Amino acid sequence: MAPKSTVPASIDQTLPPDELLRPGPELVSAMLAGLRAEHRDAESQAAAALAAMIKVIPGAVRASVVDWRAGKLLARAPEGAEVSRGTLFRALSALKSEPKGVSVWTVEECRTLAQSLAQPEVAPFIAVPVDHQVGLLLEGLAADDTHPDVALTPAQLGDATLLLKIPVAAIRAEIAAGSRKMRDSDLRLAQRIQQKLLTPPPESIDGFELALSYTPAMMVGGDFFHIEKRGVDELAVLIGDVSGKGVSGAMYMAYLVADLRHQLRTNAGPAELLENLQRSLTPVLEAGMFVTVAAVFVNTRSGMCRVGLAGHSAPVLRTAKRKVIEMGLDPGSPIGADMDLAVREQRLQLAPGDCLVLTTDGVDEGENSAGEAYGKARRDQVLVACDSAAEINQALKKSLLEFVGRDRSTDDLTIICLERCRV
Repeated sequence: MAPKSTVPASIDQTLPPDELLRPGPELVSAMLAGLRAEHRDAESQAAAALAAMIKVIPGAVRASVVDWRAGKLLARAPEGAEVSRGTLFRALSALKSEPKGVSVWTVEECRTLAQSLAQPEVAPFIAVPVDHQVGLLLEGLAADDTHPDVALTPAQLGDATLLLKIPVAAIRAEIAAGSRKMRDSDLRLAQRIQQKLLTPPPESIDGFELALSYTPAMMVGGDFFHIEKRGVDELAVLIGDVSGKGVSGAMYMAYLVADLRHQLRTNAGPAELLENLQRSLTPVLEAGMFVTVAAVFVNTRSGMCRVGLAGHSAPVLRTAKRKVIEMGLDPGSPIGADMDLAVREQRLQLAPGDCLVLTTDGVDEGENSAGEAYGKARRDQVLVACDSAAEINQALKKSLLEFVGRDRSTDDLTIICLERCRV
């Protein structure tokens, strides 16, 4: 879509940016009118409020209510609008460091972000949390020199996010009511199918000890793993997470694991394999859905590891001397976030006694009832206190579940520990 000015001619473009756009009573009135109208369900009520935002805020072309953790769109405007996967991923990444909201709305802000990402351009967006799990994503047209330098900050949308709490609460109630209608027998069947798709790891690996645990937040989940020997002296270890939990995450997980098995029959390295998965999966992923994957190919004779990352947390190294090292690997972008995914192959060396720890975001983002994150410090205390891969796996899982509460874990949890045996 060609960039163009989206500010009506009636607005005085000579005004300073902070006066050019000041959402206030007009925005609140428009959103209230949308909320009070008759609606068929809570999603359409939220969509009406979002449509009001687009009409009032110059430059806005799409607005969505997004469940950040599940990677799911709860409502959107205009109806049927395609949310940019790249923008959604950038918003998710930014909110991890700016939990009160992030704005990339002015021409200069868009140019700065585009340069940092080595992209030709970045479309304007603003992401603001509605609560601990749901947020507002507002998108604009790609800006150019003809686009007015309209400033917009998360604080200016405070009243808007407050109003969105009304339909969000109703959406959650409808989802909960619908989920209770699903028969337990159907879920048990889905669980059995999923467990058959997650291939058991090799019983023994020369020179290595492997420990694996998988704990879905629901009866079925979106985490996945695949471990298999390739040839005489190579081991492929893959771990990942489909955005979303329950049946939707499990369905995409099943498709992905089947595709993984096919890709592993080729001679592709970890980076090429992930790029092949991108080409295969992107056409079937729903808008807003994405997949993170870490692929590690280990030479079991030398301990050399080739690593490919698609938006997934990098492996952590617990050395033989009981030090925890963040490898500083580039996590890259998830599958489905950008059409042209380029994965860089990176390398690390495992010495005898070293243990490589791979996890899904159930470890990184686990929270207790007070909203406190489990964090890397607690994780590292567990890693240095244990001797073997099996001990690390068991202790890390126990520590995390005790921290978040066994009955309130909101994310799937997968832990893989691979230790090179001492000579």
